[in-house]
Amino acid sequence: MSHGSGGSVGSGPDFHLSDEVLAVIPTDPYDQLDLARKITSMAIASRVTKLESEVGRMKQKLYEKDRVIYELEERLTHVQKACQESDSRLKIVVDDNMREQKAIRDNVTTVAQQIWTKVGSFGLQLLTVYRKSE
Repeated sequence: MSHGSGGSVGSGPDFHLSDEVLAVIPTDPYDQLDLARKITSMAIASRVTKLESEVGRMKQKLYEKDRVIYELEERLTHVQKACQESDSRLKIVVDDNMREQKAIRDNVTTVAQQIWTKVGSFGLQLLTVYRKSE
């Protein structure tokens, strides 16, 4: 790696590095490569740390979402159970209601038949009385 605008080391492309940076860069190419490797390692380590931190935040968000999902599933289970219980109670009430309606209908039919029989009997008595009075 060649020094830039200062022109103090070799000839080559100008990398537009400040004089402060050029002052601390070694002049030996192998030392420059070693420094570049260290800087790259530091940059990678910094990026890895940042990514690990981001993964930690994402895991926390995932945990929170999983917890919310679990709570919603629990609520859904309770609602489904309550719905099934209500459905069972409704079915029992409807069945009881149908039995009561049938009993009432049967009772009304029996009473109507009894009344009809009495009316018929009364009609016969009237006819008999009417025929006797003629």
